[in-house]
Amino acid sequence: MQSPNQQPEGQATPAKPRQETFGHSTRKPQRITITISQSVHLMLLEESDRQGRSLSNLASFWLEQQAEATRMRWGQTTS
Repeated sequence: MQSPNQQPEGQATPAKPRQETFGHSTRKPQRITITISQSVHLMLLEESDRQGRSLSNLASFWLEQQAEATRMRWGQTTS
């Protein structure tokens, strides 16, 4: 008898999607959760209001800018 998670005999297991690693860009945005200080949170709120964009969008932009600066220091190019 076959368990529910087993493939029928003679059939290949479907390939899992390839995971992108650091340094390889992927077009699909990834969601993360972080903890930040109250002062950084207030700075994000004030700046996002000033720019008329969401806090999430501004935080993402700041992280992308830092990631690009780090890549430049490491001598890597953007993908």
